[in-house]
Amino acid sequence: MPHLGLELRALGNNGVSGGPQLHHAYEHPIEEEERLGALFNKLDRDGDGRINIHDLSEGLKKLNLPANYAELLIQKADVNQSNDLSLAEFVNYVQEHEKRLLLVFHTLDANSDGRVDERELMSSFKRLGVYIDHDEAKRLLQR
Repeated sequence: MPHLGLELRALGNNGVSGGPQLHHAYEHPIEEEERLGALFNKLDRDGDGRINIHDLSEGLKKLNLPANYAELLIQKADVNQSNDLSLAEFVNYVQEHEKRLLLVFHTLDANSDGRVDERELMSSFKRLGVYIDHDEAKRLLQR
């Protein structure tokens, strides 16, 4: 699993000088489209342009994640209730999920250095009324 202590990659700035290029103002940066399209294609095991439960289960197994996550993801992301995901449904779900994760990350990253360290994690847990020691925080960050 990813290490939370890793530095956070900077997000684009919607085509402002130095940022990722956009096709049009309403579209996503090219790099984002390429990243998510490549991930979609990796998960689309049979190449039919849709990710079904079998495609997603196989992909999650390779990431050492429980297969039941596939069913949950499809239930949440399948807007048209077709029991599979189109590229558009997949991209929308991933982007919304990443936005929420980024908000949580910024909440944890109290000193805004792009990293979450043991002290920040311990402090965040303490605010929730959960007390963890330095060793437990370190273990959590290594997961």
